[in-house]
Amino acid sequence: MTLVEVTSYILYSSMITALLYAVINWNHIKNKPELWILIFLLVTTVLDLCGVYFRLYHGSKLQVFSNLIILISNLILSYWFYKHIKNKVLLFISISTIFLSFFISAFQQNFLREIFYYANFIISIILLINVFFYLYKLLLSDNVVRYNKTPAFWISIGIVIYQINLVIVFFLIQEKLKLTTNIYFTIITTVSVLLYSSIIYGIKLSKDYG
Repeated sequence: MTLVEVTSYILYSSMITALLYAVINWNHIKNKPELWILIFLLVTTVLDLCGVYFRLYHGSKLQVFSNLIILISNLILSYWFYKHIKNKVLLFISISTIFLSFFISAFQQNFLREIFYYANFIISIILLINVFFYLYKLLLSDNVVRYNKTPAFWISIGIVIYQINLVIVFFLIQEKLKLTTNIYFTIITTVSVLLYSSIIYGIKLSKDYG
């Protein structure tokens, strides 16, 4: 197996494992904000596997599934952050910016065949802002003394690691690094596994501590 095949296997295995773990623990998260993390995992997994199917069996170069993942999954994460932060202004700004960035990108790129990289960059910044708002609110709350038992804290850490890598590696220094396919898949797989692991751990905490 090539390095790309190995990293792809690891990436999809971690994604599906996180989804199955969330489904198994449905009763522990169905009345909590983490229900939206299950929806995030479901949407991401289904759309990503659809993209894989068309690439493998139809030789398709469509990027529409990647763009849909960027759009829908980040809308879901923005709403998940809102459930914890309770800031309607931030939610409105986040959703408006996501749609506006896609609307502008649609005039410059083909939604079906090109990944909206610049829209993804802007959305990454928006999510990082949401993370810092959440951590700031956590710092001011009574829960800060038990942050290590707070599911949203660990999930946020996974999100921030993933998004910072997107911003720094794939947008700010990509041209300087001249990333090869192997390096690209290694980095994206590593941060993805960290993200899905943080989600699994967060759901486990939700199960253990209610």
